[in-house]
Amino acid sequence: MLERLKPIALPALAATVIAVWGVAAQAAPRQGPCAEIRAACEQAGFVRGGGKTGVGLAVDCVAPIMQGKPQRPKSAKPLPEVSAQLVESCKARNPNFGQRNAQMPQAVQPPQGVQPPQPAEPAQPAPR
Repeated sequence: MLERLKPIALPALAATVIAVWGVAAQAAPRQGPCAEIRAACEQAGFVRGGGKTGVGLAVDCVAPIMQGKPQRPKSAKPLPEVSAQLVESCKARNPNFGQRNAQMPQAVQPPQGVQPPQPAEPAQPAPR
């Protein structure tokens, strides 16, 4: 009787594992707060390169949300609702998110007295 169950049990077990994995993947936030803001803007109809028509992802949606400012008059769509807590979480992770010409965060400096690793000597070309 066990031999009859084996061919059926394996696919059923695999399907169960896949289903549980899919539910867990949806339940766990796979995006950071900044990505969630960007996704909310995209769902509201804002697109990259749409600034000329008033639906620019960065200029018409992300920047006003992150800066707490009203949209520019040219904006063609209303801003999506984004919680202040989500904005603060995003700012904590990436203070420059949504700013034009944003600079990348500065590299962390080593503590005083700790020497950074020196680059390895360049390899000498092998003689021909």
